[in-house]
Amino acid sequence: MDTTIQAPLILSFETSGETGGVALYRERLLGEIVLSGAETYSRRLLPAVDFLLEHLGLSLSEVSVLAVSIGPGSFTGLRIGLATVKGLALALKKPVVAVESLAALAALFRESSCPLCPVFDARRGEVYAALYRFKDQDLETLMPPSVLSPDVLCERIESPTIFLGEGLRVYGSFFQEKLGPKFIPAPGHLREARASSVAYLAERKVKAGEFADPETLVPLYLRPSEAERKKGLKNV
Repeated sequence: MDTTIQAPLILSFETSGETGGVALYRERLLGEIVLSGAETYSRRLLPAVDFLLEHLGLSLSEVSVLAVSIGPGSFTGLRIGLATVKGLALALKKPVVAVESLAALAALFRESSCPLCPVFDARRGEVYAALYRFKDQDLETLMPPSVLSPDVLCERIESPTIFLGEGLRVYGSFFQEKLGPKFIPAPGHLREARASSVAYLAERKVKAGEFADPETLVPLYLRPSEAERKKGLKNV
């Protein structure tokens, strides 16, 4: 009798920014579809999942775990990703793992000895950012996900640091001028969010038994949405 225990098949979703997608992962990346552009994720996520499963000869019933990037990032994108995963979790009765968006970005540079600074444009002259470093193959948080001005972020950079994320499109030149040799931009192919990186961190959470309750899981916004802010102003 074959008593081999197969590793979990993880279906992951990344929708925190303009670039995201879906991936299937079982100890290694089996397949990934990268989605980018202005078209809403609500029209593209499930067709991408169907395409990926079909071309890998797999079915949704074989998926063991659903993983989702929870933010910070685009409010609309995060809501779509989370709603999709919650719906699938309910229909398939599968467990869910939540992964912070900035941590998933940093995980693209697991072999780096430098600090890692993933950055998203948070609008209104601010950025979502965090600082990490890999230590003994584990991602160590030096500064938790925060919303702050680019100037304040630069004040917290003490040594040569790898910057990555969509925030470089807006603030890359500013960081270069402000930080000089301490600013190391990630190469273009490793600068954007990836569902495969979400799956990589999710696999570690599965092994540690760190699952999320899909009924109570909410996005990590860090600040109120524009609609919530306007509503608050009306109530003042």
